[in-house]
Amino acid sequence: MPANLTFVVCAYKESAFLEDTVRRLLSQTLPARVLISTSTPNGLIDGVAKKYGVGIRVNPDGGTSAKDWNFAYAQAETDFVTLAHQDDVYEPAFAEKTMAAIENSKNPIAAYTDYYELRYKEKGGGGRRIETNRILRVKRFMLGAIRLRQNSIWLRNRVLSFGYPMNCPGTTYNKKRIPEIGFRPDWQNSHDWDAICRLAKLPGDFIFVKELLLGHRIYAESQTTNTIGSGQRAAEDLVMFEKYWPKPIARLIMGIYRTAYDSNRL
Repeated sequence: MPANLTFVVCAYKESAFLEDTVRRLLSQTLPARVLISTSTPNGLIDGVAKKYGVGIRVNPDGGTSAKDWNFAYAQAETDFVTLAHQDDVYEPAFAEKTMAAIENSKNPIAAYTDYYELRYKEKGGGGRRIETNRILRVKRFMLGAIRLRQNSIWLRNRVLSFGYPMNCPGTTYNKKRIPEIGFRPDWQNSHDWDAICRLAKLPGDFIFVKELLLGHRIYAESQTTNTIGSGQRAAEDLVMFEKYWPKPIARLIMGIYRTAYDSNRL
């Protein structure tokens, strides 16, 4: 029986990794629904959808990743939804492990998995798998703190005041609790942190699945790499810190936080 879960793949332009992502989502040990959502329909996306029998939803009002994600989120008709990134690797047990953790919660808001990195210095070939480094250790420490009391609004907001440790493409949302996710349409990178900070104020559980169930691909053309290079991510992240701290302290924390951007350099 399929899980009460939909993977909505947010496809943009022509990604060489899209087919692999769709194939992996359709090969989960616990079957789930799979859709492709895009604001840039093209032959590659159509071909992948046709090959694997996956439906496509076209956003007529795209332009930013946040607009595309808001549209994608609305397409899921199940109680739970994962906004799958077209470039990332979903391990076979992602749906099974995530839904098992959710079912053990009395009041789930969102569940998020641990992840590893796949680094590509050149196009083609296999990426180098990195399971731990300084940034991943810091994120796991932060998430472990939330896991100590996954229903504590105070604790998770204190953690989020120092940065965003969640794995965005590995996050599964409860649509019964969150009918509309409301990513900031004018932002390109930190709208997921902004959304999680709003959800962190709700009563219920933030569930950390402590297994490496997703591989995050890092390569020169990725959106995260591009927004870091343009300075857009730093501007948005500073706004996030200012939600929690006076501006002088926010700038101080931001100065330290920027060192994490080096982890996205190849």
